[in-house]
This record gives sequence, C-alpha cells and structure tokens, in this order.
Amino acid sequence: MVYVPIRGEIDPIMLASWAISSGWEVCVGCGSSRSSLLQPVAIDPACMAGDIWHRDQCEPDAWDMAVPRAHVPVRTATLTAVVVPGLAFDRHGHRLGRGAGVYDRFLATLAPHTLRIGVIPNAQLVDALPTDPHDISMHFVASEQQTIAATTPAP
Repeated sequence: MVYVPIRGEIDPIMLASWAISSGWEVCVGCGSSRSSLLQPVAIDPACMAGDIWHRDQCEPDAWDMAVPRAHVPVRTATLTAVVVPGLAFDRHGHRLGRGAGVYDRFLATLAPHTLRIGVIPNAQLVDALPTDPHDISMHFVASEQQTIAATTPAP
C-alpha cells in the first residue's frame, strides 16, 4: 500500500508504477468519512503512467485525497507492506503525522507481520520524537540518503 502525496510528502508513484509493472497488487488508503478507518483500495494501472498520477481517473475521498474511482477494496489482511508519509520520523521509527490519527488508527489494524515503512526527506529525519501510547512505529524509515531499521528505545 502506498499513499497519494500532499504538501511536501515524497511522491511514491515510481515505486507504485514499478510494483504494478512487476505484477504486484498496489493500493492506496481511502477515507469514506473523516472518522472512518482508511480502506485500502486497488490502484487500477489506468490511474498512473510512468511518473504521473492520472487524477482524471480518480476522485477525492473524505480527506480530499485523490483515490481511484472504482474503489475496489483490498483486505488489510493481505497487505505485506504499507508505505507511510509523515512530517518527521525518528531513528526509532516514530512518526509525526498531521494530528488526526488517521494512520495510527489504520496501522493498529494490521497484522504484526505487515511491514510499516516510513518515507521522508532526510532533512526531516530527527534523532527522537515525543510519542503517545496509541502511536504505531515503523519497522523501517527510508530517505533519499539512508534506510534505517527502526529501533525501539529503552524504557
């Protein structure tokens, strides 16, 4: 699962395009309401070509994110990896989001074996972030300069 980028987020379209051309099923999160959990919906290859999201094949969801019009659901139990944006990540895999808890609520529903991968510009990678008990950390954090296997800090 990837995401459709908004303000300042790394665009994962090249990753999604490569995965689709390699035969993987790729999806994005869709919000039916601002209080609902994200629902993974399949990306129809017609929604993208090379390095361009074909927004005319998409429609806005409850968060005004462009999602495929077809809304073909993908079961969360089938997800092997979720690529997650953030305003900042730390070396422990903690994420600073936009404050609505959308990704934390969704990530909490995933099977423990589902990889959680945060992507961030290297300049937004910090040593440590404050956390709350409901925060879900990443297994890996990737930037244009490095990939970090997240570590859990000692209590």
